[in-house]
Amino acid sequence: MATLRQARVGEMIRRDLAEILIKEMRDPRLAMVSITGVDVARDFTIAKVYVSVLGDSQDRSLAMRALRGASGFLRGHLGRMLEIRSVPELKFLYDQGIQRGIEMFEILKTEEAALTGIDTIIAPGTYKEEKNYGANERAVRVDQVDFDTDAPSEDDETSGDGDVVEAETSGAEDPNAE
Repeated sequence: MATLRQARVGEMIRRDLAEILIKEMRDPRLAMVSITGVDVARDFTIAKVYVSVLGDSQDRSLAMRALRGASGFLRGHLGRMLEIRSVPELKFLYDQGIQRGIEMFEILKTEEAALTGIDTIIAPGTYKEEKNYGANERAVRVDQVDFDTDAPSEDDETSGDGDVVEAETSGAEDPNAE
């Protein structure tokens, strides 16, 4: 359990490292790096810096190598920015939380599509190239799905007085019809 002072120092390191990466670092390998958290040891000698890298495994390994190589430079800048006696040694670790979140989102999206019978779910505001879907396949944009079952659908017609009249369907007749 981290003490309040450890948490404060960790947050200061996270904030200042993010600023240094944005303003001072010119290395293109660090363009898609985000600092997700910092854990500081009880004796303040080591700070574990958790980072997330947008891209594939090669981008991740290049970014981690660049961060480890620049740790002395980053520590020096932190020393000038922070108001602490000594700056902890920086240990950079890859944070897999965001990658796991993306994978979990894909699984949930697949499961939702299977449960609703919609094969392709397209997020609001995004467009996918039109393609010819088979008889049993449909693709809809999320903002086009009508979840309000009381509202009239596109297939329903309204009579002159505003009442909803269901559109006639082809095929078998309604057994309850008179």
